[in-house]
Amino acid sequence: MDRFTTTIKNGIIDDPKDCKITVVIPVAGMGHRMKSYGPKCLLQANQRETILEKTISNIKKEYPKSDIIVVAGFESNKVINSLPHYVRIVENPNFEETSIVESMRLGINASANKKLLLIYGDLIFNVYSIRGISKNGTCVLVDSKSRFKDDEVGVTIVKDKVTMFAYGLEKKWSQIGYFEGEAFDMLKKLCSSKKRSRLYPFEIFNMMIEAGIRIKAVEPKRMTIKEIDSLKDL
Repeated sequence: MDRFTTTIKNGIIDDPKDCKITVVIPVAGMGHRMKSYGPKCLLQANQRETILEKTISNIKKEYPKSDIIVVAGFESNKVINSLPHYVRIVENPNFEETSIVESMRLGINASANKKLLLIYGDLIFNVYSIRGISKNGTCVLVDSKSRFKDDEVGVTIVKDKVTMFAYGLEKKWSQIGYFEGEAFDMLKKLCSSKKRSRLYPFEIFNMMIEAGIRIKAVEPKRMTIKEIDSLKDL
């Protein structure tokens, strides 16, 4: 068995097909710089919440009927035990040999609709970062204010559309993206190939752009967001 998907652990929520949006949060990676501390997503974002708890809380505030899927891998039992009853869980047993693309594949396959919000599991962000994101159609959040480190993946933008993802660019991809309709279908198709399981997500996005998918660049005015790479970032 290469994966399992849980049902709701306790209680009752709407059928996933009735949810307006599916949110996939990949947290399977080890985070080599902080491996000894356990899953990075379980580090404290503040005095009350872990990074993952804060992410889920923000999602539920903005999309109360969303179907949230967490893709776990490294020390998955710790992640699973931390989750509220309404979150679905997919396990990625191959997290050591694959990239986030494999976790995306598993999460997308478990999605009950074609409206997908992808949020990396090592981000701390506010509700304004994702507020109304689906109104933009297929899009990614970008950063032009040095919220992300220089060595992160950047974007080139022409007339508010992303034309390329690559390293060494000034504007950064903020590791949150929304995909619907044709873009969702292509993302699912590209991630489904095992030969692409070691690629980085931005390489998949470039394939989509080359195939004619239009991805809007969005930078919410009140967005606060940062990636947690080490304890110094907390």
